Amino acid sequence: MKILGMDIGDRRIGIAITDKDRKLSIPHSVINNDRSFEQNLDRILEENIIDKIVVGMPYTLKGEIGKQGKKVIDFVDKNIINSGIEIIYMDERFTSKIPLINSIDKKKIKKQIDKFSAALILQNYLDRISRVKKENDS
Repeated sequence: MKILGMDIGDRRIGIAITDKDRKLSIPHSVINNDRSFEQNLDRILEENIIDKIVVGMPYTLKGEIGKQGKKVIDFVDKNIINSGIEIIYMDERFTSKIPLINSIDKKKIKKQIDKFSAALILQNYLDRISRVKKENDS
């Protein structure tokens, strides 16, 4: 089974999916945050065997759920929670998006940045669970 990562924005949602071994996060797609979202997500879920969805949570610098975080939770509650798939919120505050964004021709790939952001969020989650597993095995 694979894990799907999401970077939810007001207009677009970045999607990333792990490899079959759940060690690497791979940018997948960008879908519009509109009425077609559920249909597009269903298609992605049908094409992949997903048992978890990692959603980037834009906590405030104080670690609280602010205005944007509430939007993410509302979106998940309205559109994803009934899928029966486990939802995990991952702190995206320290996701290193700036080097990625600065290294890309923004005009050429502006709409694609969201899938790379989703991949960074998902990779951070994979790295965290890998570290925890190693610590528990020691």
